[in-house]
Amino acid sequence: MAQHSYRWIIAICLLVFLAGCAGPQVSPGFPVYKGSKEYSAPSQYYQLLGIPTHGVTVKTYFVEGGNAKDILNWYRNELPRNGYEIAQEPVFQTLSTPQGSFEWGMIVGKKGEIGVGIWAMSFVAEGKRGTMYYVVEGKIQDLAPSKTPSQVGEKLPSSDQARGEEPIPRYPNSVMLSYSKSEGFPTIIIIDYGTKDSFQAVAEWYKRDLQSRGWKVKDEKVDAERASLHFVKAQEEVGVIVYAPTSEKGYTLISIHYGVYRLPSKDVASGSEPVQRYPGSVMLKYSSMTYMGLRILFITYGTHDSVDRVASWYEGYLKQNGWQIVTTSAEDGTRSITSLKENAMISVVISPKTGYTEIEVTYQGEYRGS
Repeated sequence: MAQHSYRWIIAICLLVFLAGCAGPQVSPGFPVYKGSKEYSAPSQYYQLLGIPTHGVTVKTYFVEGGNAKDILNWYRNELPRNGYEIAQEPVFQTLSTPQGSFEWGMIVGKKGEIGVGIWAMSFVAEGKRGTMYYVVEGKIQDLAPSKTPSQVGEKLPSSDQARGEEPIPRYPNSVMLSYSKSEGFPTIIIIDYGTKDSFQAVAEWYKRDLQSRGWKVKDEKVDAERASLHFVKAQEEVGVIVYAPTSEKGYTLISIHYGVYRLPSKDVASGSEPVQRYPGSVMLKYSSMTYMGLRILFITYGTHDSVDRVASWYEGYLKQNGWQIVTTSAEDGTRSITSLKENAMISVVISPKTGYTEIEVTYQGEYRGS
């Protein structure tokens, strides 16, 4: 337990460093939720949440332990106090993903021709809950969201409202309401459909159809309002969550989250590497930052070798190259190694993923590599 806590002390320190490097503040006088730290969010979330990007300014914040509903309900009270009329009441939705589910929502206020929208998303990572939210400012006509959690209102459209590659069969006679695709690794496709059939019938159809195509059910949850199914097949995963009709939405909503976790044959990211990578692995992600003379690197690799084999290699490599291993841990199939050398620290976390092993290397120190 002490080793696990030590890892989190490192992670929290990095988060504080990241928050301290944020850019300009929001407009003077505009309220910011308590505990917010400015944050650099992945660009794919703009498309996923339907956040406008043209003709607007965007600030992103992170609240550790925060909740999307609490933040948006707080803004529901604060916007009128700051002279804004509510143009879009808070709306929320829970989306299914192969890694679990996350909740998101939005609210829009206007003051004359000027508008402000807040998009918030709650998620859990390694047992830690947090909320990322976007404050988007611009002309009110530019803040019309490309999608909202309630999607298309009360009536089901008679034809598709979006189009794109469909990795699994759609429910018969349903219509596509929204579509987004994130390229790179992993490739993520998110599609929403609508149908007039009951959510129970839809869930049973997907269960039968996908199992007949070789998919295995990893998790299944059903209550009075929705059914959530999680399937896996080789290096693919798909989450299907089906919502019952509501007073605001008079049809059954089908949300599909599909992911391909097939390792690429070569690096899809690049950057200087402070230590040798695991032989044969490919670089999947790379980011770096400098804070008060401290260089911080975040590198993610992928390999088909086992977690134990990768961990054994790193332990041997680090010892042979003068690194002092200060902690090691093994929990739920994941192994981690933290080591020190002079004024530098390296943390290596090796985790099993769908069809591959992920290696996360975090470096802190006065590194001056190429």
